[in-house]
Amino acid sequence: MVKVVFIGGFAYGKIVYDYLEQNKFAALDLCITHPDDQAKVDLVNFPNDEKIIKDVSANKHIEKIQKIGPDFIFVSGWSELLNIKLIRSAKKGAIGFHPSRLPNDRGRSVLAWQIEEGYEDTALSMFHLSEMPDCGDIIAQEKITIDFEDTIKEVLAKVGDATYNLMRAYFPLLREGKAPRMQQNLWDGNFRRLRKERDSKIDWNRNSLFIYNKVRAITHPYPGATAFINNEKYKIWKCQILNFRLGEHLAPGSLVATLFDNSLVVRTRDGFIQVMKYEKI
Repeated sequence: MVKVVFIGGFAYGKIVYDYLEQNKFAALDLCITHPDDQAKVDLVNFPNDEKIIKDVSANKHIEKIQKIGPDFIFVSGWSELLNIKLIRSAKKGAIGFHPSRLPNDRGRSVLAWQIEEGYEDTALSMFHLSEMPDCGDIIAQEKITIDFEDTIKEVLAKVGDATYNLMRAYFPLLREGKAPRMQQNLWDGNFRRLRKERDSKIDWNRNSLFIYNKVRAITHPYPGATAFINNEKYKIWKCQILNFRLGEHLAPGSLVATLFDNSLVVRTRDGFIQVMKYEKI
């Protein structure tokens, strides 16, 4: 049996926690997760238990983790950069998960960037944490398809499935010291920045495909895209690209029509978008 500490949250973090909690070869001695009232996207509340600490920072609990002396620390669904002392307190490794095909798309908000840019697939990488974010040795990667109709909600669900698959396949190998390790070339790949409010704004001068991808990248459970239509501000949750001929003379951002179902047809740089779910803000 190996001693394990878990740090994380969200639905896909809960998958790792549940797997470790139920695995007879793992002694889960400590879990650090988000407070129940923390306003987070896709936040999943963990049970109240004496071995579960609910805090915004895991780094505050380095000494407690060091006293446990875990064989492994598993981290999933946690945005805080972990102190190298905390990482090194794991005797056999601190293991993280990142939703990209590392070394590509290291950093923050990667799923939203990938969907907005029209990726047709990505991967979930299981890797050893190191001093530099998302730069440690790769254990394994599972491909995740991003279908044209998928929103961030569907992609997050696929990340959850991949998380379970990787834990089930590679936790036994980690226990036995037989898991693969592939060193990353730090000169390869790229880093993504954390998305800001400005990244949620729709520019109707962009093409219809880009706008469609932006909307599905940040719809529920994310904050949603914002746009001005005829000088009124909207939050847009769902749209589709139209093959529409009427109103081609209008400027991008113009409201071309309001349909019988109250959906809106809006001019873009190269065509038309039907805004199907929205609210005025």
